[in-house]
Amino acid sequence: MKKILFLGCNFAQIPYLETIKDYNLKIIGTDINENAPGRLYCDKFFQCGYDSISELIEIGRSEDFSEDDLVFTASAQFAHLSAALFCETFSIKYIPSKSVEICLNKEKYYEHFANLGVPIPETSYIDSEDTLKDALNEKDNGWYWLKSDFSKNPNYVYRFNANSIPFELFNWNKDRYFKEKYILQPEHPGVSLRVNVYGDRFNVLDFETGILTHKFHDEIRDFGIIGSLKKIMKSLKLEEYLIKFDLILETSGYVLLDIGLEPPFRMRKEAIRQGINFEKHYLDHYIKGKIYYPKSLD
Repeated sequence: MKKILFLGCNFAQIPYLETIKDYNLKIIGTDINENAPGRLYCDKFFQCGYDSISELIEIGRSEDFSEDDLVFTASAQFAHLSAALFCETFSIKYIPSKSVEICLNKEKYYEHFANLGVPIPETSYIDSEDTLKDALNEKDNGWYWLKSDFSKNPNYVYRFNANSIPFELFNWNKDRYFKEKYILQPEHPGVSLRVNVYGDRFNVLDFETGILTHKFHDEIRDFGIIGSLKKIMKSLKLEEYLIKFDLILETSGYVLLDIGLEPPFRMRKEAIRQGINFEKHYLDHYIKGKIYYPKSLD
């Protein structure tokens, strides 16, 4: 029987575990929590965090993983790096680890976007409080965002006005969310959108409300946004996956803010609202390579 390594077995992952039971796969589950609720859905379970790549590889060897097997995670985006390294060890098809590293690191992906000619906000890279003060002294008054290189909202994401800078709130202690630099950007006026791209299809959701919208499709077409997003996906070998992008749509263009690999929270919420089994379609996409999401989600 074909095996699947399932990284992360907490409550949020249970809907995927429940669905994957129908795929005739031997589920090898892992989680840092020995009593993770999802372990009950696994054929075999190991207490192991998704950051522990050497332990995961040992599990793979003990369970005789090969290129015929699979890996899946619906956990935090960080889990994709271990999944990718595991797959490279066992010659399993997956997102390249170098691509995951770019998607995790804001400094790397902003440089990557810019090199591809995709518009990004004016960006300064900050490595100390003194550097931040120097950069802000050269900026106009207004609102700014300061985000650590590996930040995931709300971890080390700060919005402030240049007239009142809360230096005492900024974290400078290195950890998983702040490794080397902060990214300083001016706040852009416009509409915040989440764009999910999957195969030849896409959808657009209002970032603040999470509501599926077609209101901005003309502008998205006119500005060539989907073509630019697909160019990014191709450059990172992500064409076979569902990739999330956050952007600000302005009257004369747009700026790209973020890229994400984990399951799309807003799209899943919309699917639930429509009575659609999102997990079934997402797993069909990732395990079978079939993009059968209902058209009502576009």
